Order: sequence, then C-alpha cells, then structure tokens
Amino acid sequence: MLCHRKCSLQFDVIFLLAISGLFLAESKGETTDVYGEIGKSVFLHAKSESSKTDDIKWMKGDVMIARYKNQTPKSYRRDYDGIKVYPNGTLTFKIMKSNEGTYHCEIYGTDGKLKSLQSTQLHILESVSKPVLNFKCISQKANITCEVETGTNFTMSLVGGSLTARTHSHQYLNVNKILGMNENVEFVCTVSNNISSANTSRVIECSETEAKSIVNYFLMILAGGISVAIIFIILMIYCILRCCRRKRESVDTEMEVPMEFREQMKQSRQPIPGPRKHNEEYSVPRQRAEPRKPREGAERMDGEERAQRAARAERAQRTGREERAERAQRADDSQRAERAQGAKRAHRAEREQRGEKGEKMYKERRQRGERTLEGDRLQRIEHPELRVNRGPVPLPPQSR
Repeated sequence: MLCHRKCSLQFDVIFLLAISGLFLAESKGETTDVYGEIGKSVFLHAKSESSKTDDIKWMKGDVMIARYKNQTPKSYRRDYDGIKVYPNGTLTFKIMKSNEGTYHCEIYGTDGKLKSLQSTQLHILESVSKPVLNFKCISQKANITCEVETGTNFTMSLVGGSLTARTHSHQYLNVNKILGMNENVEFVCTVSNNISSANTSRVIECSETEAKSIVNYFLMILAGGISVAIIFIILMIYCILRCCRRKRESVDTEMEVPMEFREQMKQSRQPIPGPRKHNEEYSVPRQRAEPRKPREGAERMDGEERAQRAARAERAQRTGREERAERAQRADDSQRAERAQGAKRAHRAEREQRGEKGEKMYKERRQRGERTLEGDRLQRIEHPELRVNRGPVPLPPQSR
C-alpha cells in the first residue's frame, strides 16, 4: 500500500512536469513577426503583463542580450546600438543587418518560477520607392507599365477602369488595355510592403493624332529601308557587270587572233594530196563562201575588224618606234666607238711625228757640234797661242 502511494506520487509529478513542458513548448512555438528597416529603431513587446519585481530576460538563441531585474535594466551585447529594456518587458534597439533573427522573452516571478515565454521573429526590409507609371499608344491599344526601383518583399498593383493587375516582388508590371476614341482612364500604381507604401496616378488617353503619327513614323522607316535595299541591289549589279566587262576585255586582249588566221580557221580542211598530185591544190585552199549575215551582225563584225586593225596598227607602230630607237642607239654607239678609235690613231701619229722631229733635230745638232769641234781643233793646231784651258769637253747627248 505504501509502495502504491509512493509510486502514484512519482507518477503525478512526472505527469505535471510533462504537461508544463508541453505548455511551455506550445507557448514558445507561437512566434510574433516584427518588421523593421536598417538604421531605424524597433520595439519588441512582451505579451504577458509583468510587475516591477519580475525578472525579464531577452534571449537570441542561447545568448542573453538584455535583462530587467530589481527595477534595473542591463544589456549584455555591445554590438546592439541603443539597446534598452522597459519595466513592461519591451525591448528596443537600432536595427543592423546582423540583428535579424528570432528573440525569446522569458519572465520569471519573485519565486524564480517561469511565468511567461514568447518568441518574436525580426524581419529586415527595405522601404519602397515611388513607382513610375508610363504608357505607349499603338492605334487604340495602350501599353501601360509600372516600375519601382527599390524595395523588398513588396506587392505592386495597377488599377484603372475595369483593369486590375497585381504582382509580388517584381519591379516591373506591364499590362495592355484597349481604349475607345478619345477615352480618358486614370490608372493608379501602388507599391507597398510591411514598413512602407507609395503610389502614382496618371490619366491615359490615346488620341487619333498620336496614332496617325506613329503610323506615319513606321511608314517612313519602312520606306527608308526599301530605298536603302534598292540602292544596294543597284550597286551590286553595277559592280558585277563592271567586273565581267573587265574580265572579258582582258581575255580578248590576251587571246586575240589575227584576222588572216581566223579566216584560215574558218575554211574547211583540205585532204592531203597524193604523190602525183600538184601541191598547189593543198597549199592554196579554196575559200568557202560565207553565209550572209544580218545587218547588225555584219556591222558588229566590221566594228570588231576595225578595232583589231587599229590594235594591230598600233602594235606595228609601237614595234617600229622601238626598232628605230634601237637602230639609232646602235648607230650612236658605233659612232662613239669610231670617234674613240680615230682619237687614238691621231694621238699615236702625233707621238710618232714628235719622235721623228726630235731625232732629226738631234742629228742636226750633232753635226753642227762635230763641225765646230773640228774647226777649233784645227785652229788650235795652227795657232797655239789661242789655246785656252776650257775644261773637259762635254759628252754628246745620248739618244732616247
């Protein structure tokens, strides 16, 4: 009996602890969403009422960031700017990018028992900018666009007349609407999220003059494109014809055949004569009667023949000029050679003449000297008193 009472008491304690744990888990599972923007202050409120004697703890995960106990607030994290806990359990601080996450608020009584436990999820968003509303009319059809530059987790809606369009987290919204003649419709573009909201309105009208101007614009573009294409095709045809003509002229000039060879090529080939036949029958072929040609063909052939004759005459003249120039050059070279040889002969004859004159003059001088010496010797022999010591007699000059 005593064992049953002790076991029943233990079972009751275990049952109470399990119920309290389940209650705490359920209360902790209820999370409150709070939204804020970077650089602005946020307030995390405690749902349960607390007294000034309660112990209030704010946790992020398993780390305590702030506490209010004995009517004294205290913060434990220096990376939180302006953090503070109020007596009613409200936590406030300036939001930074690293502050996003889940926060838990625990409230304990004076006896140290847990009175309340709640969770708050902090979401960091970006404020939306004012949307831009534009439209473009094509005939009576209006293309309307709404665009926003900045913002996160926003909803965009476009409302006008019977048209309603909505999108989530897309910065661009485009719709088409058919408007009647001179119909005015006001469209409103609204962008909003949990921390901000903005809208823009505009009256849209597609007039007939605007539609006509757009049509004329497209027609002008089409006409300009067609004109450019036609000019391009004409230039291509001209270039092709010019290249073909140049190629044909070059082939004609390279493969030009004289007229007499053409006439011989047109004639039929004569059979080879036998040994007893005369060779004139083979050497002088009979001319074949040419068929009559139309007047245009004859004129064309005459023109070609004249052109060929002119070309042959020009080539003959060019060849004659070259031959004359070559003959003149050869004659000039031969005259220069003859003049050089004549000058050499004249120089040789002049040297020979000079040598003969020198030898003759030497002989005359020698004869005169011998006669003079002989006369002096005879005179000295006949008249000894006339002898004078005049030194040695100079030797006669040697011949060259």
